[in-house]
Amino acid sequence: MTGLIKLYEDAAKQPMGKAYSLPFSVYKDAHVAELETDRIFHQQWVFVCATGALKEVGSYFAFTQAGESIVVVHGKDGHIRAMSNNCSHRGTPLLAAGFGHIGKNIVCPYHAWTYVDNGELKGVPFDTAKCVDKQRHELPKYALQEWMGLLFINLSDTPCELLESLNQINPYLQHYKLGRFTEAYAGVTERWGCNWKLAVENGIESYHLFMVHRDTLEVNTPSKKSYYIAGDANWSLTGGEIIEKRSTLSKLFNGNTPEPLNHYMLIYLPPGFIGVLTYESFDWIAITPDGPEHCIVHGGGMSEHGPAKDGKGTEAFVTAFLQEDKDICELVQSGMGSRHHQGGSLLEIERIVVDFHQYLAKHLFNAPVCSFRETDAASIFK
Repeated sequence: MTGLIKLYEDAAKQPMGKAYSLPFSVYKDAHVAELETDRIFHQQWVFVCATGALKEVGSYFAFTQAGESIVVVHGKDGHIRAMSNNCSHRGTPLLAAGFGHIGKNIVCPYHAWTYVDNGELKGVPFDTAKCVDKQRHELPKYALQEWMGLLFINLSDTPCELLESLNQINPYLQHYKLGRFTEAYAGVTERWGCNWKLAVENGIESYHLFMVHRDTLEVNTPSKKSYYIAGDANWSLTGGEIIEKRSTLSKLFNGNTPEPLNHYMLIYLPPGFIGVLTYESFDWIAITPDGPEHCIVHGGGMSEHGPAKDGKGTEAFVTAFLQEDKDICELVQSGMGSRHHQGGSLLEIERIVVDFHQYLAKHLFNAPVCSFRETDAASIFK
């Protein structure tokens, strides 16, 4: 085990030019998965959902992260807070997973212990002797912060600062006017048969588009038109040209789009948020581990008017390329049992994968990481 951890650290901390794939075993090993759970998903900021998905008082989003059942609730006092979704009596999950509405109170489905929407214990059936200390049985709370309409949670008792880092992204976003995107929508939630790191690496790099997505994403956002914008171990931005589909007549009547808006921007916020920003929408997947060889992939997005008006056409397109991603990730996972390969060199087009590895090196091993890098492509957006 010690030898594998050393190999993991050595690979993760390598800079671009010397970087190579992580050892295959770290995508299968249970001890590695436990280390990542403890040091990343219990200690670092992790994306939850869009603030706009919880507009109504009483609306909630319940999910599991690193073995913890969690719920984020829009309370009657107007505050959105994150707290445990386990009853303080016997640990029963209180609210069904996904988005929903709590109604008047939160009632445990096992023994009907009743909580108000801020986590305070309100009632305990048959406790005529009043032996239950209600204050002691309040639901534990977690740190929650918002950036650009996105909510992030930190399970640590002493969470680090989030916004100081993420606000550095803001100057790159000015042309997209994200304030317009007030309508949030939920996408699919799936369990993939691959390690969470494989799903992240696949989701952030554009190298595979020309092969895996040749009839879907490659048609509109080809690999050869992709580029690196800026980033380091804290966050990364890449982009690419969007192939123009409008006719000459359409351009004549509707005008040309400003240059930055002819490009998409991929925003990677470790450990598992991968967002694609265009002038029309901000869509994402969020990836969390579910054991060593499975992960949960949760989709969503926000825009000015809600989901795309073409409805089933867009849904079918998203379903198609996500299935392509799932298939290739599960195929790659099947190769991670090899003892005769340890991964090859990473190319410049995969620089964002190196940023991800640097994040792992920083938070798993407290290793020194590379300094921030910005390319000439940043001038398109700033």
